[in-house]
Amino acid sequence: MDIGVRSGIDRGEKKKRDRNRLYADDISQHATVFLLASVSPHPSIGGLIKQVDANAIAEELIRVLEANGFRAVLPDQSPQIVITVDYGRGWLPNPYSDDSEGKDFNNLTNSDVLSPPWHMKEIFFSLGQEMKRQQADQEKLIIQVKAWRYTPDPKQKPQLVWMTTMHVDDPEHRDLNEIYKTLLAAGAPHFDQPIDREREVIVKGAPEGRVKVGTPEVVPEEPINK
Repeated sequence: MDIGVRSGIDRGEKKKRDRNRLYADDISQHATVFLLASVSPHPSIGGLIKQVDANAIAEELIRVLEANGFRAVLPDQSPQIVITVDYGRGWLPNPYSDDSEGKDFNNLTNSDVLSPPWHMKEIFFSLGQEMKRQQADQEKLIIQVKAWRYTPDPKQKPQLVWMTTMHVDDPEHRDLNEIYKTLLAAGAPHFDQPIDREREVIVKGAPEGRVKVGTPEVVPEEPINK
């Protein structure tokens, strides 16, 4: 089972970390005190093969958050971030799309590197990209973790701080109850971290061991309604 992981952070925060690597690498200086607000099914046309235990996902998410430097808010504290989780079936933006609309949606630049005449290495590269594109077009089984900046003002628009998405293929034949721990384990090291397009990481304990990491989804600077 291949697990795809996409992760992005607020653009302003990304620029700050790019300027200051010590700050970027020190998670204690980031917003780490969290309140888990919801774990909810994502509306979809096709249903899941079994009802999902949302409480079990919540408990495991808290565990992996705390294992990766985050801290659950205490009764006498205010959270720095509010976590929401969506799970279910759906389609993600295709980072390998070759059409202009797909590129704009995914913040990709146009490229003519595959224009004829093609050398052999370019042919094999194009075939590999086409396979990735077709696979990315398939419906996925998804867990998406979002972190929103906490504000005590109910009138202030929610601001998305970071988002990490874990997904697998073949949602018609996979039971999320059986794999949510593996998905969260794959994504947890990338919470609050941007992912470069071409990276691959190996996650111990995941079937087949490989996690394919996709295009970073950088959150716009403007406040975003949930």
